[in-house]
Amino acid sequence: MARHSRKDEGASLVETVIAVSLMGLVVAGVLGAMWSSVRLSRFSDDQAKVEAVLGSAADRLANYAYIPCPTLTGNGGYLPIVQAAAGTVDWPVSTVTLVSLRHWSPTSPSQGNWVTTNGLTAGECNESASLTTARTLQLITISVTSPSGYTKTLEVVKNNVFPRVIS
Repeated sequence: MARHSRKDEGASLVETVIAVSLMGLVVAGVLGAMWSSVRLSRFSDDQAKVEAVLGSAADRLANYAYIPCPTLTGNGGYLPIVQAAAGTVDWPVSTVTLVSLRHWSPTSPSQGNWVTTNGLTAGECNESASLTTARTLQLITISVTSPSGYTKTLEVVKNNVFPRVIS
């Protein structure tokens, strides 16, 4: 009768199950960490793109002619100008919106304040509105929302100190 030594017996079923379970836990932990890294990278990418679009929208707004009586929506104001910035990252124009448009009023009750109404009459809303006839500061709030839902806003002050002709 041949004698078997303990070394020749191999691993029991219980030992094998424990080893496979431990390896599964390690692999699941590594995969979870990798997935978190991918999600964080995607979020960081969205943040960077939102910042790029906001910067582009602010530049476009600063370089565009002053509009004495802009509207918040549609083609009567700055909306098409800032929405063009979405093209810098190939996003739809709907990702860029104008949240608010306020005018500086030096005569408001608190000795100067931002108000939502423009002090110009309909007849004064033209290219020749100048420092003497118009409220020359506009506070424009731009919002950019990435396709994944990350949103950031920026306030830009537009002035009519150096009037330009609207083209």
